[in-house]
Amino acid sequence: MKMKKKLASVLTVIMLACSLPWQAQAAAPIVSNKPHKAPVATPPAISEAQPVRAVPEPAAVKADTAVKPAAEVKAPKQTKPEKKAKKTAKKKSKKTKEKQSKVQVQQSNWRLKVAQQKLQVLGFSDERPSGRMTEATSTALKSFQKQHKLKADGELNDATYQKLTWEAFAKEGIPKVKGKEIVSRAAKYKGVPYVFGGTTTKGFDCSGYVQYVFKDCKAKLPRLADEQALQGIFVTQKQLRPGDLVFFTTYAAGASHVGIYAGDGQFWSASSSKGVMLSSLKDDYWKQRYYGARRVLITNGEVYK
Repeated sequence: MKMKKKLASVLTVIMLACSLPWQAQAAAPIVSNKPHKAPVATPPAISEAQPVRAVPEPAAVKADTAVKPAAEVKAPKQTKPEKKAKKTAKKKSKKTKEKQSKVQVQQSNWRLKVAQQKLQVLGFSDERPSGRMTEATSTALKSFQKQHKLKADGELNDATYQKLTWEAFAKEGIPKVKGKEIVSRAAKYKGVPYVFGGTTTKGFDCSGYVQYVFKDCKAKLPRLADEQALQGIFVTQKQLRPGDLVFFTTYAAGASHVGIYAGDGQFWSASSSKGVMLSSLKDDYWKQRYYGARRVLITNGEVYK
């Protein structure tokens, strides 16, 4: 019995062993010696009646929402030293131009025209006086300033104008005659009556009287008061010396009356009320009508502030 059971077990094992190769062969795919080709997909037929529709592309991203490349992203604004320097330089340049413009406007007047005339007199320029600052005028002013040891910037400042007018006056003014001599001659005609248009000892008007006195001292002056007011150089009341001319506004605007300063605040003139007389600058009448003063005698000296 035992032997039968053993034989039966052995047979069972043999039968199972024989059946396994056949099962493996049936389950495995058939392998060919030729290279394996992938099956080609046959495209479906395209109908001519219905055109091919393009596959829509993805919606474009809006420019303002698109993420910009790192290179295009602007860095936050920073105030650079170079920018600050440029702005500062620009401001300074603008201020300089404005200042130059203002100087040109201020100098485009009668004062500059007078200076141009004086530059001609002194031989620094042959430019026609125009009252406008030009390159030629500026160059002439620089030359004058260098010669007289002033700041040579080519601008018509007070110091330059003062020196310029004096140097021209020293060349054109009345030489040698002294102020005391003029005053002495002026007093000689005290009491001569006033005559409008008078130029002799029979009767004087104000400017005729002054012209006559200077002529007596061999010095020339123009005939009319407003013409005499253009002679010499300007002086203040504090700077007045005997022989200087003093002017007043009376019957007409501007310099319509003239007298000869005698010293101590007094002056000689031909008044319409009392003829030639000595008057005071402090009198209310003359004080209210005082117009200015001019120095026509070189011997009275240069004017300083």
